[in-house]
Amino acid sequence: MRTAIISLTSSGAHVAAKISAKVGGQTFARGKNFTNLAELVADLFGRFDGLIFVCAAGIAVRMIAPHIVSKLSDPAVIVVDERGQNVISLLSGHVGRANDLTIEIAKALEANPVITTATDVAGKISIDAIASKLGLLPEPKEAIKVINTAILRGEDVFVTAGDVRLNLVPQNLIAGIGCRRGTSSLKIFEALQRACAMIHQPIERVKLLASADAKREEPGLLSLAEVMGLEIKFFSAIELQKKIAEYKLAESKFVLRSVGVSNVCEAAALCCVKDGRFALPKTVFKGVTVALIWERS
Repeated sequence: MRTAIISLTSSGAHVAAKISAKVGGQTFARGKNFTNLAELVADLFGRFDGLIFVCAAGIAVRMIAPHIVSKLSDPAVIVVDERGQNVISLLSGHVGRANDLTIEIAKALEANPVITTATDVAGKISIDAIASKLGLLPEPKEAIKVINTAILRGEDVFVTAGDVRLNLVPQNLIAGIGCRRGTSSLKIFEALQRACAMIHQPIERVKLLASADAKREEPGLLSLAEVMGLEIKFFSAIELQKKIAEYKLAESKFVLRSVGVSNVCEAAALCCVKDGRFALPKTVFKGVTVALIWERS
């Protein structure tokens, strides 16, 4: 990636030199390499993959405004303040890789990366970012916004390549699980699979497993988490009881006698989210109980 680092003052030139040394890039200092900033930007905008301004963001905005054409072709534009404390991704965050470069520069300067693209703020990857990482050009560009909006809503998105179809499945289901002692991982998996099928969702949407502390050494649960490549969280009876009381969950005397708390699957799932809604309340299978919660974005 060919980058130009533009500075306007001596302190800015010092920061620019640090960026160049640690990340790479050609430096342009006012008074040394240029005198007219507008003319410099007009020359560099179409020749470099990235422009890094070490100055106020407003200056950078005014300089690049006449040259902006398309998010698919414009260079990455980044702004760094003259103290090197904040690194802002300003233009072409995904296709131009400004977001990636912002994070790289921020790490090098031990600064704060500032990224405002909606998908990144929501902790999701956008379709144009996927295209950029794969060296692909997203066409038509008008569809980018539509697809990214769907991703933000948590919808399934399909990327096709010839006869190949790739399903990008958002993982936003929390599975609370209770089981009898000695239940095999296969039986637990089958119960979880059936639970997901009941809400017409693939099991791949499950992001996290949860259960009671009393099940911390349960081989079937531990094996399931390992096979699925998922984290499993265990919660104490006190933590679970708080959720039971808060949400007025149904209670079971049998479960209370067995594990010391009257509701495991629903309460454990609720312990994992600050704000969520049930996709499937407590459902009993043979020796296994499952509750599914949608994690809100």
